[in-house]
Amino acid sequence: MAVAKLAQQLSGWFAEFSAVKSPTLVATAQLELADKPLHVQISDFARNCSPCGIKRVLILPLFLISGVHVMDDIPAEVAIADRELGDLVELVVAPFLGFHPNFTNLFGQNLSHYSSQTMIIAHGSRRSGGNAIVEQLASSLNISVAYWSVSPSLTDTVAASIATGATEIRILPYFLFAGGITDAIESLVAQLRQQYPQVQLTLGEPIGNSPELAATIGKILTTLA
Repeated sequence: MAVAKLAQQLSGWFAEFSAVKSPTLVATAQLELADKPLHVQISDFARNCSPCGIKRVLILPLFLISGVHVMDDIPAEVAIADRELGDLVELVVAPFLGFHPNFTNLFGQNLSHYSSQTMIIAHGSRRSGGNAIVEQLASSLNISVAYWSVSPSLTDTVAASIATGATEIRILPYFLFAGGITDAIESLVAQLRQQYPQVQLTLGEPIGNSPELAATIGKILTTLA
């Protein structure tokens, strides 16, 4: 699993580069598609930390926008775990990954060598202000943004770009890992290629596991520790 591999890379980063002197344990938890509810996963990890003398567990939501999961679901699950743990371990929820400048800087570096017109395709949130991070990132990079679940859609954004004379468009998924949605985006891009044969449409890869991503997350956690 991609997240488990990231946890291994992050553990390696802490072991080699982190200046944190106290023991650092790294684990992953899932909000959905897990054998146990998130609050149980958190409680189990916290109880495993306690014998090591760890009194504070920092939780970093691996989400790129502040949608319902970040703003409602995760805090609710953490609150349940916190009540179950009592004074055993302090649980601290950090701002979601996409909030941190370290991460947006890393994402921006991935765009620096593209000469064709580039646009971001993100999942999108219907929550008020949920897409602000993506909008700010696109604005800072002077590129377009499209969403999978809200407007403007990828189809509409590509059409608008072509209407202004674009002949090359690079579409970059603003997703951490590949999955069902990125597969669906790939299928849609294939349809758009047939619809606009005169335009070169290129679909990039999700951000994915890399030493750079692990190091970025490690630096974020170190500054918050």
